[in-house]
Amino acid sequence: MTPLLWMGLVGGSLGAGAALATLLVIKRRLESLAMAAGIASMMVSVVSGSRLVALYERPELTLIATLIAVSSVGGGFALISSLLPYLRPKPPDPNVASPGASPGILVVILVDVESESYAPGEVTREIEELVDAGLPEPTLSVAPFHYAAQKARFRAVGDRSPEPARARELAERVESRLDPEIFSGLTLVRCADEGSLTATLRAASSAGFPRAVVVGAYVAESYRAARERGAADSLFEGTDTIAVTYTPPLWTSDDLARLISRQVLAIRLDSARTGVALVVHGQPGEHERLNESFDIQENAFANRIRMFLDEEGIDGDFVRVCTAEWREPGVTETVRHLAALGCDRVLVMPACHPFANLQTLLDMPAAARDARVPDEVRVVHLPPWGDDDTFADVLVRAIGEAVAQQTRKS
Repeated sequence: MTPLLWMGLVGGSLGAGAALATLLVIKRRLESLAMAAGIASMMVSVVSGSRLVALYERPELTLIATLIAVSSVGGGFALISSLLPYLRPKPPDPNVASPGASPGILVVILVDVESESYAPGEVTREIEELVDAGLPEPTLSVAPFHYAAQKARFRAVGDRSPEPARARELAERVESRLDPEIFSGLTLVRCADEGSLTATLRAASSAGFPRAVVVGAYVAESYRAARERGAADSLFEGTDTIAVTYTPPLWTSDDLARLISRQVLAIRLDSARTGVALVVHGQPGEHERLNESFDIQENAFANRIRMFLDEEGIDGDFVRVCTAEWREPGVTETVRHLAALGCDRVLVMPACHPFANLQTLLDMPAAARDARVPDEVRVVHLPPWGDDDTFADVLVRAIGEAVAQQTRKS
């Protein structure tokens, strides 16, 4: 009987710790199962411990049983934490339909957007990318809380990010503008799905597409986007299976810069001294060194917007470029600085975020609140600009230029 009580104490405590870690990590719809398992395990541990104490009636045994229970809870928690690196998102199947009897050009829109809903595998991948960028790896005691934090962020926006849906709508607008006699298909590829661009182009080649144009729906080429393009280049460069052409990032587009400046000017009050915080992304650790063109391009694009705003009467000193994360100055410092300059209205504009996501919906407003500006200073958050038809028009022109370039080479 006694060995069974000790096994119940240890096993129940291990189960409780494992259930706690699992509760932090799993999707919301499964939380009730983890909670029930944790309560059951804790009851087994408490009952077994109570019977052991009653059986021996020795004070030191109570302390020993408590220490064993606490250690076992920690062991169960650590066990689940050690398994988290093995959580992997399932690669999506390439969405390439047959081009038909007269194959034309396949358009691949490459987007750097987050997942539509919370997925533990996505968090695992994000942690790995940050570790590769030189940031410290989370310890076993901390790792599940990273997953819980991301789950809480999704919960704050209704468990669904609008970014992927907006990207799909952009793809539909672009497809409706393409000549069906030249283009036989269009597909959307997410940079975060490592290897998806290569898989899509391989599927396109197998389906019979002779040519493909990869158009990046972003201002600057991120580390993820550069990784996907590099992997595809290494596979298809120098082959005659499918001719692939890439459009350049959109940071030189005057049309997009003017679009953003118009959105800022549309809510400017003539009576107010208006300050503008143009927010770019920023990169972590080694990514900043390995892909420094990303920061250069985003800053150049933001300064292009700043030039147009200056032409329309907003003092250039009141237009500041800041980063959403990783680098300084951030949104908090910039909002505080503009208020100190005498601005009584500060517009926070996601200059390089085409679509609303967790960062624009949660992080930027939180960072602006941290500035704690005086009550008379109003902070206004502008929505991203990617839903405007101008974005689709810019991509269509970029596709046309790429096709013309491809034709000249052939």
